[in-house]
Amino acid sequence: MRTRRAATIATIGLLVGVLTACAAAPAPEPVDLAELEASPGLADVATIGALGDSMTLGVNACAEPGRCMAASWATGDDPAVGSIAMRVGAASGSVPDTVNAAKDGGTVADAVARVDEVIAARPQLVLVLLGGNDVCDADVDGMTSVDDFRASYTALLAALSAGLPDARVLALSIPDLYRLWEVGRDDEGTRQIWDSSPSCSNLLGDAAATDAAATERRDAVAARTDEFNAVIAEACAADSACTSDGGAVFDYEFSPAEISAIDHFHPSVAGQQVIAEIAWNTLVEAAP
Repeated sequence: MRTRRAATIATIGLLVGVLTACAAAPAPEPVDLAELEASPGLADVATIGALGDSMTLGVNACAEPGRCMAASWATGDDPAVGSIAMRVGAASGSVPDTVNAAKDGGTVADAVARVDEVIAARPQLVLVLLGGNDVCDADVDGMTSVDDFRASYTALLAALSAGLPDARVLALSIPDLYRLWEVGRDDEGTRQIWDSSPSCSNLLGDAAATDAAATERRDAVAARTDEFNAVIAEACAADSACTSDGGAVFDYEFSPAEISAIDHFHPSVAGQQVIAEIAWNTLVEAAP
Protein backbone atom coordinates (compact mmCIF):
# COMPACT_ATOMS: atom_id res chain seq x y z
CA MET A 1 0.00 0.00 0.00
CA ARG A 2 1.33 3.48 -0.79
CA THR A 3 2.89 5.28 2.15
CA ARG A 4 1.16 8.61 1.45
CA ARG A 5 -2.12 6.95 2.46
CA ALA A 6 -0.90 6.24 5.96
CA ALA A 7 -1.48 9.85 6.96
CA THR A 8 -5.18 9.56 6.24
CA ILE A 9 -5.81 6.37 8.20
CA ALA A 10 -6.03 8.11 11.56
CA THR A 11 -9.00 10.21 10.44
CA ILE A 12 -10.93 7.45 8.73
CA GLY A 13 -12.47 6.01 11.89
CA LEU A 14 -14.03 9.39 12.63
CA LEU A 15 -15.41 9.69 9.13
CA VAL A 16 -16.90 6.22 9.08
CA GLY A 17 -18.74 6.84 12.32
CA VAL A 18 -20.80 9.58 10.67
CA LEU A 19 -21.01 8.10 7.17
CA THR A 20 -24.71 7.31 7.06
CA ALA A 21 -25.87 10.48 8.76
CA CYS A 22 -23.66 12.77 6.70
CA ALA A 23 -24.48 11.10 3.40
CA ALA A 24 -28.13 11.92 3.98
CA ALA A 25 -27.40 15.55 4.92
CA PRO A 26 -29.20 18.32 3.05
CA ALA A 27 -27.66 19.89 -0.02
CA PRO A 28 -25.13 22.65 0.60
CA GLU A 29 -26.07 26.30 0.45
CA PRO A 30 -26.16 27.85 -3.04
CA VAL A 31 -22.80 29.00 -4.31
CA ASP A 32 -22.51 32.78 -4.08
CA LEU A 33 -21.61 33.46 -7.69
CA ALA A 34 -21.32 37.17 -6.98
CA GLU A 35 -18.30 36.43 -4.79
CA LEU A 36 -16.41 34.50 -7.47
CA GLU A 37 -13.12 35.82 -8.69
CA ALA A 38 -13.75 37.11 -12.21
CA SER A 39 -11.43 36.06 -15.01
CA PRO A 40 -11.09 38.03 -18.25
CA GLY A 41 -9.91 34.85 -19.96
CA LEU A 42 -13.31 33.21 -19.33
CA ALA A 43 -15.57 36.17 -20.01
CA ASP A 44 -15.83 35.43 -23.74
CA VAL A 45 -16.82 31.76 -23.38
CA ALA A 46 -20.17 31.45 -25.16
CA THR A 47 -20.28 27.65 -25.39
CA ILE A 48 -18.90 24.92 -23.12
CA GLY A 49 -18.34 21.29 -24.09
CA ALA A 50 -17.95 18.41 -21.65
CA LEU A 51 -16.53 14.93 -22.08
CA GLY A 52 -16.67 12.46 -19.23
CA ASP A 53 -18.55 9.66 -17.54
CA SER A 54 -21.29 9.34 -14.93
CA MET A 55 -19.74 11.98 -12.68
CA THR A 56 -20.22 14.61 -15.38
CA LEU A 57 -23.83 13.48 -15.80
CA GLY A 58 -24.56 13.94 -12.09
CA VAL A 59 -25.45 10.26 -11.68
CA ASN A 60 -26.88 9.49 -8.22
CA ALA A 61 -26.17 13.00 -6.99
CA CYS A 62 -29.83 13.81 -6.37
CA ALA A 63 -32.71 12.17 -4.50
CA GLU A 64 -33.47 9.55 -7.15
CA PRO A 65 -31.08 7.02 -8.76
CA GLY A 66 -29.77 7.81 -12.21
CA ARG A 67 -28.73 10.93 -14.04
CA CYS A 68 -29.25 14.32 -12.46
CA MET A 69 -27.99 16.71 -15.12
CA ALA A 70 -28.85 19.73 -12.99
CA ALA A 71 -26.14 18.62 -10.55
CA SER A 72 -23.37 18.20 -13.13
CA TRP A 73 -20.23 20.01 -12.02
CA ALA A 74 -19.63 20.96 -15.64
CA THR A 75 -22.93 21.99 -17.22
CA GLY A 76 -25.65 21.80 -14.55
CA ASP A 77 -27.91 24.57 -13.27
CA ASP A 78 -28.29 23.61 -9.60
CA PRO A 79 -27.31 26.66 -7.49
CA ALA A 80 -26.00 24.31 -4.79
CA VAL A 81 -23.39 23.03 -7.25
CA GLY A 82 -22.44 26.23 -9.03
CA SER A 83 -21.28 24.44 -12.16
CA ILE A 84 -18.61 25.78 -14.47
CA ALA A 85 -21.37 26.87 -16.86
CA MET A 86 -23.03 28.87 -14.08
CA ARG A 87 -19.72 30.38 -12.99
CA VAL A 88 -18.80 31.37 -16.54
CA GLY A 89 -22.25 32.92 -16.91
CA ALA A 90 -21.77 34.94 -13.75
CA ALA A 91 -18.36 36.12 -14.92
CA SER A 92 -19.53 37.09 -18.40
CA GLY A 93 -23.09 38.19 -17.70
CA SER A 94 -24.43 35.67 -20.21
CA VAL A 95 -25.16 32.00 -19.50
CA PRO A 96 -23.21 29.91 -22.05
CA ASP A 97 -24.64 27.21 -24.24
CA THR A 98 -23.53 23.72 -23.27
CA VAL A 99 -23.03 20.34 -24.90
CA ASN A 100 -22.55 17.49 -22.47
CA ALA A 101 -21.28 14.44 -24.37
CA ALA A 102 -20.42 12.43 -21.26
CA LYS A 103 -21.42 8.76 -21.25
CA ASP A 104 -22.54 6.78 -18.22
CA GLY A 105 -19.89 4.08 -17.86
CA GLY A 106 -17.77 5.77 -20.50
CA THR A 107 -14.05 5.26 -20.92
CA VAL A 108 -11.50 7.51 -22.58
CA ALA A 109 -11.92 5.45 -25.76
CA ASP A 110 -15.66 6.17 -25.62
CA ALA A 111 -14.91 9.87 -25.37
CA VAL A 112 -12.77 9.68 -28.51
CA ALA A 113 -15.78 8.18 -30.30
CA ARG A 114 -18.01 11.05 -29.06
CA VAL A 115 -15.65 13.98 -29.45
CA ASP A 116 -17.18 15.08 -32.76
CA GLU A 117 -20.40 15.90 -30.91
CA VAL A 118 -18.48 18.44 -28.87
CA ILE A 119 -16.48 19.78 -31.80
CA ALA A 120 -19.67 20.38 -33.78
CA ALA A 121 -20.90 22.79 -31.09
CA ARG A 122 -17.76 24.96 -31.49
CA PRO A 123 -17.15 25.56 -27.78
CA GLN A 124 -14.49 27.93 -26.52
CA LEU A 125 -13.97 25.75 -23.44
CA VAL A 126 -13.93 21.95 -23.16
CA LEU A 127 -14.05 20.20 -19.79
CA VAL A 128 -12.67 16.66 -19.47
CA LEU A 129 -13.04 14.32 -16.50
CA LEU A 130 -12.30 10.75 -17.54
CA GLY A 131 -10.53 7.59 -16.42
CA GLY A 132 -12.66 6.20 -13.60
CA ASN A 133 -14.17 3.55 -15.83
CA ASP A 134 -10.77 2.68 -17.25
CA VAL A 135 -9.75 1.80 -13.69
CA CYS A 136 -12.99 0.24 -12.42
CA ASP A 137 -14.02 -3.17 -13.71
CA ALA A 138 -15.12 -6.58 -12.52
CA ASP A 139 -11.50 -7.56 -11.91
CA VAL A 140 -8.02 -6.12 -12.32
CA ASP A 141 -7.53 -7.82 -15.68
CA GLY A 142 -10.37 -5.71 -17.08
CA MET A 143 -8.62 -2.40 -16.41
CA THR A 144 -7.47 -0.45 -19.45
CA SER A 145 -3.75 -0.86 -20.03
CA VAL A 146 -1.56 2.20 -19.51
CA ASP A 147 -0.49 2.14 -23.15
CA ASP A 148 -4.07 2.04 -24.40
CA PHE A 149 -5.09 4.78 -21.99
CA ARG A 150 -2.22 6.96 -23.16
CA ALA A 151 -3.08 6.37 -26.81
CA SER A 152 -6.75 7.22 -26.29
CA TYR A 153 -6.16 10.28 -24.13
CA THR A 154 -3.57 11.63 -26.56
CA ALA A 155 -5.95 10.99 -29.46
CA LEU A 156 -8.74 12.82 -27.63
CA LEU A 157 -6.62 15.92 -27.08
CA ALA A 158 -5.36 15.78 -30.65
CA ALA A 159 -8.91 15.65 -31.99
CA LEU A 160 -9.90 18.64 -29.88
CA SER A 161 -6.81 20.55 -30.99
CA ALA A 162 -7.49 19.86 -34.65
CA GLY A 163 -11.23 20.51 -34.50
CA LEU A 164 -11.16 23.41 -32.03
CA PRO A 165 -7.79 25.11 -32.47
CA ASP A 166 -8.80 28.17 -30.43
CA ALA A 167 -10.54 26.37 -27.56
CA ARG A 168 -9.19 25.90 -24.05
CA VAL A 169 -9.25 22.38 -22.59
CA LEU A 170 -9.36 21.56 -18.89
CA ALA A 171 -8.18 18.06 -17.96
CA LEU A 172 -9.13 16.94 -14.45
CA SER A 173 -7.50 14.06 -12.60
CA ILE A 174 -9.26 10.85 -11.56
CA PRO A 175 -10.48 10.95 -7.93
CA ASP A 176 -8.74 8.79 -5.34
CA LEU A 177 -11.05 5.77 -5.53
CA TYR A 178 -8.91 3.77 -3.11
CA ARG A 179 -9.58 6.29 -0.37
CA LEU A 180 -13.31 5.85 -1.01
CA TRP A 181 -12.90 2.21 0.03
CA GLU A 182 -10.81 3.26 3.05
CA VAL A 183 -13.55 5.58 4.24
CA GLY A 184 -16.47 3.20 3.74
CA ARG A 185 -15.05 -0.25 4.40
CA ASP A 186 -15.99 -0.35 8.10
CA ASP A 187 -19.62 0.68 7.59
CA GLU A 188 -21.91 -2.34 7.19
CA GLY A 189 -24.55 -0.50 5.17
CA THR A 190 -21.97 0.82 2.75
CA ARG A 191 -20.41 -2.62 2.33
CA GLN A 192 -23.81 -4.13 1.55
CA ILE A 193 -24.41 -1.56 -1.16
CA TRP A 194 -20.97 -2.11 -2.67
CA ASP A 195 -21.17 -5.88 -2.48
CA SER A 196 -24.52 -5.90 -4.29
CA SER A 197 -23.34 -3.59 -7.07
CA PRO A 198 -21.20 -4.44 -10.10
CA SER A 199 -19.65 -0.96 -10.04
CA CYS A 200 -15.89 -1.01 -9.51
CA SER A 201 -15.95 -4.46 -7.93
CA ASN A 202 -12.20 -4.87 -8.52
CA LEU A 203 -11.86 -2.26 -5.77
CA LEU A 204 -15.10 -2.31 -3.77
CA GLY A 205 -16.23 -5.91 -4.12
CA ASP A 206 -16.07 -8.08 -0.99
CA ALA A 207 -15.37 -4.81 0.77
CA ALA A 208 -14.58 -6.27 4.19
CA ALA A 209 -11.92 -8.67 2.89
CA THR A 210 -8.34 -7.84 3.86
CA ASP A 211 -6.60 -11.05 2.84
CA ALA A 212 -3.58 -11.01 0.55
CA ALA A 213 -5.59 -11.41 -2.65
CA ALA A 214 -7.99 -8.58 -1.76
CA THR A 215 -5.09 -6.32 -0.80
CA GLU A 216 -3.28 -7.13 -4.01
CA ARG A 217 -6.23 -6.28 -6.25
CA ARG A 218 -6.98 -3.03 -4.44
CA ASP A 219 -3.34 -1.99 -4.58
CA ALA A 220 -3.41 -2.75 -8.32
CA VAL A 221 -6.38 -0.41 -8.75
CA ALA A 222 -4.64 2.31 -6.74
CA ALA A 223 -1.45 1.92 -8.75
CA ARG A 224 -3.30 2.07 -12.08
CA THR A 225 -5.10 5.22 -10.95
CA ASP A 226 -1.72 6.82 -10.24
CA GLU A 227 -0.43 5.74 -13.63
CA PHE A 228 -3.46 7.12 -15.44
CA ASN A 229 -3.23 10.44 -13.63
CA ALA A 230 0.41 10.69 -14.66
CA VAL A 231 -0.66 10.11 -18.28
CA ILE A 232 -3.32 12.82 -18.03
CA ALA A 233 -0.78 15.31 -16.70
CA GLU A 234 1.83 14.40 -19.33
CA ALA A 235 -0.59 14.46 -22.27
CA CYS A 236 -2.01 17.78 -21.15
CA ALA A 237 1.43 19.32 -20.66
CA ALA A 238 2.28 18.42 -24.25
CA ASP A 239 -0.77 20.34 -25.56
CA SER A 240 -0.51 24.13 -25.34
CA ALA A 241 -4.30 24.53 -25.20
CA CYS A 242 -4.69 22.13 -22.27
CA THR A 243 -4.68 22.96 -18.57
CA SER A 244 -4.29 20.18 -15.99
CA ASP A 245 -5.59 20.41 -12.43
CA GLY A 246 -2.19 19.17 -11.23
CA GLY A 247 -3.84 16.24 -9.48
CA ALA A 248 -6.16 18.45 -7.41
CA VAL A 249 -9.26 16.26 -7.79
CA PHE A 250 -7.22 13.18 -6.87
CA ASP A 251 -5.69 14.92 -3.88
CA TYR A 252 -9.00 16.16 -2.49
CA GLU A 253 -10.23 14.00 0.40
CA PHE A 254 -13.97 13.74 -0.21
CA SER A 255 -15.95 13.58 3.02
CA PRO A 256 -18.90 11.20 3.51
CA ALA A 257 -21.33 14.09 2.94
CA GLU A 258 -19.74 14.63 -0.46
CA ILE A 259 -20.50 11.05 -1.55
CA SER A 260 -23.90 9.88 -2.83
CA ALA A 261 -26.22 8.36 -0.24
CA ILE A 262 -27.64 6.17 -3.03
CA ASP A 263 -24.55 4.17 -3.96
CA HIS A 264 -21.78 5.51 -1.67
CA PHE A 265 -19.68 5.83 -4.82
CA HIS A 266 -20.61 8.81 -6.98
CA PRO A 267 -20.31 12.42 -5.79
CA SER A 268 -23.32 13.90 -4.03
CA VAL A 269 -24.50 17.44 -4.77
CA ALA A 270 -21.89 18.59 -2.26
CA GLY A 271 -19.26 16.49 -4.04
CA GLN A 272 -20.25 17.95 -7.39
CA GLN A 273 -19.80 21.40 -5.88
CA VAL A 274 -16.28 20.42 -4.81
CA ILE A 275 -15.34 19.34 -8.34
CA ALA A 276 -16.79 22.55 -9.79
CA GLU A 277 -14.78 24.59 -7.29
CA ILE A 278 -11.54 22.77 -8.10
CA ALA A 279 -12.17 23.11 -11.84
CA TRP A 280 -13.01 26.81 -11.57
CA ASN A 281 -9.97 27.63 -9.46
CA THR A 282 -7.75 25.79 -11.94
CA LEU A 283 -9.22 27.73 -14.86
CA VAL A 284 -8.89 31.10 -13.11
CA GLU A 285 -5.30 30.45 -12.07
CA ALA A 286 -4.35 29.40 -15.61
CA ALA A 287 -6.20 32.22 -17.39
CA PRO A 288 -4.02 34.67 -19.30
